[in-house]
Amino acid sequence: MLAPPKCARSAALGLAVLGVLGTGRAAPAGRAASAPLPDPGTPLPEPGYAHLFGGLMLGRGVRFNNPYRLSTVLGDDAESLSLTATYLDLSLGAALGAPDGLQHGAVLGASIALAGVPQEVLTPAYIALLRLPERVWLHARGGLPVVVEPDFNVGAELAIGGAFLVSGGLGFGGELVTSLFYGAASHERTQTAIPIVSLELGVVVDCEVFQ
Repeated sequence: MLAPPKCARSAALGLAVLGVLGTGRAAPAGRAASAPLPDPGTPLPEPGYAHLFGGLMLGRGVRFNNPYRLSTVLGDDAESLSLTATYLDLSLGAALGAPDGLQHGAVLGASIALAGVPQEVLTPAYIALLRLPERVWLHARGGLPVVVEPDFNVGAELAIGGAFLVSGGLGFGGELVTSLFYGAASHERTQTAIPIVSLELGVVVDCEVFQ
């Protein structure tokens, strides 16, 4: 077999050197280097979520103790159960949590009597809200109703309720509310406890914010 000419061997050696140098050469100016791929095991940040809601409801309650002989009684004598005045309740709240699960938040309610003695009550409360399929939510809340008028007083309140959304942001809702207030002394007792159970029905507004 004939040996290759010296020029051919020199050319082959030069091409090999250029190839080695070319593999270690930096990328030309103006061409961005490839960014490293993210680790497949790194979780992506979850989007932010906030649930805003409010309601406008009419309610009326039943007193289970009538120490002041109130006129609207449910029985044969003045010591029977009595009805509260019909009242208007406005509420605004916000909650955080899973968009399709359990959420925790706060709500502020304002109640105004529509008949009888003027009465206003403000109720700051904690609320737990559960979103269900088919545009339904259920909630439970606990708060401290503060009677502003006619006489300052602070009670305790627990409520359960829910709502059905007719559209994306409007629906119907209701609550069953139990509350307890301590009142002034009467002829029979030095201090009176007045438990009340109320039913509220009305409209709700709903707004979900994603970030």
